[in-house]
Amino acid sequence: MTSVDMASTATPLPARQEKPFYLTIRFTTSLSDLELDIAHPSRTTIVQLKHQIRSSLPPEFSSNRLRLIYSGRLLQDGSHLNAVLKPPPPPPPSDAKGKAPELPPQRIYVNCSIGDPLAASELAEESSSARIPSPLTTTLPPAPAAPQPRGFDRLLTSSFTPAEVSALRLQFLAVQASMHTPDTMPSPTTLRRLEDAWLDDNGNEGSEARADAESGALDDFLWGNVMGFLWPLGALGWLGREDGVWSERKRMAVWTGVMLGIIFGVMKQMS
Repeated sequence: MTSVDMASTATPLPARQEKPFYLTIRFTTSLSDLELDIAHPSRTTIVQLKHQIRSSLPPEFSSNRLRLIYSGRLLQDGSHLNAVLKPPPPPPPSDAKGKAPELPPQRIYVNCSIGDPLAASELAEESSSARIPSPLTTTLPPAPAAPQPRGFDRLLTSSFTPAEVSALRLQFLAVQASMHTPDTMPSPTTLRRLEDAWLDDNGNEGSEARADAESGALDDFLWGNVMGFLWPLGALGWLGREDGVWSERKRMAVWTGVMLGIIFGVMKQMS
């Protein structure tokens, strides 16, 4: 049998099955997260994803401009999902014997900024682009970009205007203010790390920021009690004359230290 005959009778290789992308769309407004399962990410473009998101929005936002952000980069309409999104790594294998428990699918978080209303012609153009079938693409993910500015300033390189970045930062600060008291608000450096964590959906950055806040609370409690216990008159005099120097948490810790010193003095006299 010739090589040509062998090639003609060979069994064709099965097509490689594509893994779906499980997306969670996180909006910059007060809208709840939207979960979308994309069966063919290599054939789905960003404009088609926008069209799916728009169909799930409330009527008051259904005609607004949508910008999709992933890892601090603005996603272009013509890009395919498998070229610009990176699925999270699979969980480590379980050491338990027997059948492993079925884990929920790992989701890819994409931020969605809702902008100004679109004109009717722009909506029609987006709808027409979303209906065009997209061919299979094997484009590899782009190489890591050069280091960018910290926090929301990274969006300035993705066609966002300074006014839009400022509005986004003000909204983010309002959320942080609702979660903290004035004396426990994160420092500017910590806020930049929180902004990076919000853009990158990286829980490690958020954990570091929370650790910084917890460390500051522990320092206030410890030093306030020590000052109130060892230097009660001076600490009380400073509290009465210098309002606003110490945070409310540290002031309460000083009072606790003073009361603790009084209790120890009374117990010593009674003994």
